[in-house]
Amino acid sequence: MRSFLGLFTAAFLACAIFGCGSAAHEPKDFRGLKWGEKTSAVSGLHQVAGSGDLALYEKSGEVLKMGDIELDRVIYAFYKDSFYMGMAYFSSEGFMKMEAVLTEKLGKPSEVDNNPDNLIWDSDNVSVLLTPAGPGQTRLVYMYKPTQLKVELKK
Repeated sequence: MRSFLGLFTAAFLACAIFGCGSAAHEPKDFRGLKWGEKTSAVSGLHQVAGSGDLALYEKSGEVLKMGDIELDRVIYAFYKDSFYMGMAYFSSEGFMKMEAVLTEKLGKPSEVDNNPDNLIWDSDNVSVLLTPAGPGQTRLVYMYKPTQLKVELKK
């Protein structure tokens, strides 16, 4: 998680300083969960990790698919009981297919550090990052930037 936050922070700062392509349509949610939603409003959540104001959850009985891409795991992150980040993990074989789906929905991505394996779709309030997550794994992250900024400033 820490290495991801470092990568995301670097991407966030690079986009703020140098500019990134703006997402054509800003995501209003992640898998139906709206930004700022409270944990009490979401059925089936069970906490898998947490520290201080940050808590990570999985959802019982959730269909682990995005389109026709099989997901290995989906994590929902809450800061001060407010939903701000969703992460989906899947096989690297689905990277190009996920990139195509996101490009159709969000527009052309930007590369993080000129690396075609680290893609970001950036809009005013939401960033979507598609990046390797270890051998044979890909991570897709949707992050609500106003809350992420609060998390980063707290460090």
